[in-house]
Amino acid sequence: MLPHETVEPTDASDLEVSVRLQVTEEIRQSLPEEAILTTSAEDEERIRSLIRSRIAEHSRRELLTGRSPLGEVEEEALARRVFDHLLRLGPFQEYLDASGIEEVMCNGSSAAFVVEDGRKRPIDPGLSSDDELRSLVVRTVARLGRRLDDASPAVDCRLPDGSRLHAVIPPLTPFTCLTIRRFRLRAETLEDLVALGSLTREAAAFLERAVRDGANLLVSGGTAAGKTTTLNALGACIPPDERIVTIEETQELQLHRQLPDCIPLETRFANLEGVGAVTIRDLVRHALRMRPTRIIVGEVRGPEALDMLSAMNSGHEGSMGTIHANGPRQALSKLRTYVMMAEEALPAHVVTEMMAETLDLVVHLRLDRSTGRRLVSSVFEVSGIEEGVVLGNELFRYQQGALASTGVPSRRIEDRHLTAGLRGPGADGGRQIRGVPSRRGAR
Repeated sequence: MLPHETVEPTDASDLEVSVRLQVTEEIRQSLPEEAILTTSAEDEERIRSLIRSRIAEHSRRELLTGRSPLGEVEEEALARRVFDHLLRLGPFQEYLDASGIEEVMCNGSSAAFVVEDGRKRPIDPGLSSDDELRSLVVRTVARLGRRLDDASPAVDCRLPDGSRLHAVIPPLTPFTCLTIRRFRLRAETLEDLVALGSLTREAAAFLERAVRDGANLLVSGGTAAGKTTTLNALGACIPPDERIVTIEETQELQLHRQLPDCIPLETRFANLEGVGAVTIRDLVRHALRMRPTRIIVGEVRGPEALDMLSAMNSGHEGSMGTIHANGPRQALSKLRTYVMMAEEALPAHVVTEMMAETLDLVVHLRLDRSTGRRLVSSVFEVSGIEEGVVLGNELFRYQQGALASTGVPSRRIEDRHLTAGLRGPGADGGRQIRGVPSRRGAR
């Protein structure tokens, strides 16, 4: 019997499974396993043709037996589903192809959800069993050189389109859990954030001036609050004559497309033998050897916080990063904790003093879950240190449905602006010039 001569399917779902099994068997016979895991464009077109051929055979048999075959639209939909199951992310691919989808989450074979424009809603997972979901994830990560099995029951990787995939399987969880997060750059500039209602024009003008004058910024907020998008918009304000290095675990920032001299660096996971990992901390140290004016760290969540602060405090003023936190003061507290996690084991008072001397602003965001909007809820200025505590004031606060100035005058940003005005057009890439009092001496 030929591989595609199977028992005639009785309904659409049986037909889909039948076509999938036939094509899978023929692919295995015609392509080596490594080619299946890393198919070329030519191989993919060959597989599409094979799928269409098997569906056409089914339609011909339906006509011969007097039954109605699938329509053209139905055939195309079936061919797409079979192809997505074999070489993409199965029933989730259609959501990843939709422009408004931000996240896809699947809890076993019975529950799945998508986040669209900031709001979560349930979807049909379209899976028959947890084994089917697990097999789908294992095939997907295998194409990326990663593994998911009993010995390595969790995986985190980047898909070819830039989306982040995370999956865990038993025994870490009762069933296979899949989370795919797509990064959607809704705003490239502060003006775009103003247009989206995330930021007021007054606050945008203040932040643009702060960035241009070399303020050290920390962007904080919860999950999906818009930290990376805001960081990208702030980075777009950097003068074009500066040299920037961005550092991320998974590349999401697009500043290398917006700025003429910007180098994106990305971490690397260990290989199957457990070697070859490159961490954010490694990349910060590499970046310092690339003669950058500023360093931008996509997310600070470990000892690399010390390297970032050190860079800010040693001639790379205007550097930035993001951190998960519930508010600006909590962001400073978490940053302090991360710095103290470093192997250098700096005393607490030294870390606190470094933060007070280095950081200028914390821009905090929150997600309004009722509307799905991302909002800048606070612009917090670090003002100094007193009795071992970092002091600061809110310059802008979200209240009564809008971000408004608190009326508190900015000291550090004004100091920076005055200092920046004394720099020459090409003065050391925008760094502090000798003989000009720094903002630290002015406090």
